[in-house]
Amino acid sequence: MIKLIIGPAGVGKTNKIIQKANEDVKKTNGHLVYIDHKNTRMLKVDSRIRFTNAGEYNIKDKETFFGFICGIIASNYDVETIYIDGLYKITKAELNDMEDLFRKLDILELKYNINFILTISRVKKELPQFLNKYIIVDLDE
Repeated sequence: MIKLIIGPAGVGKTNKIIQKANEDVKKTNGHLVYIDHKNTRMLKVDSRIRFTNAGEYNIKDKETFFGFICGIIASNYDVETIYIDGLYKITKAELNDMEDLFRKLDILELKYNINFILTISRVKKELPQFLNKYIIVDLDE
């Protein structure tokens, strides 16, 4: 399942996704992966969660990011959930141009039974229509 945590900058999306990851690690049978664009939050994420700084991997766009995700899955078939904090900062792609990326994540989710939880710095009314089915937490409400 793909889930989004949305809201404007500064409302606590990162704290919410870290809290969710740290709660989930207590009850998972698989592995959890937390992807961020820098290392500043590494110490807030439970050490049992694989923290990955996507900024170290020369990700230039949504296509290379998708390949990066596939590499994570290929390296460990026990991945249960991938948390992605700051999708725009990692891919540098506008949300309106990401429908294909989300369609590919949907396919990965079904094929490998992986959950994806992402933060997006937007309010609900600014989201492209294709993303509305994924929202779980709207911090602007």
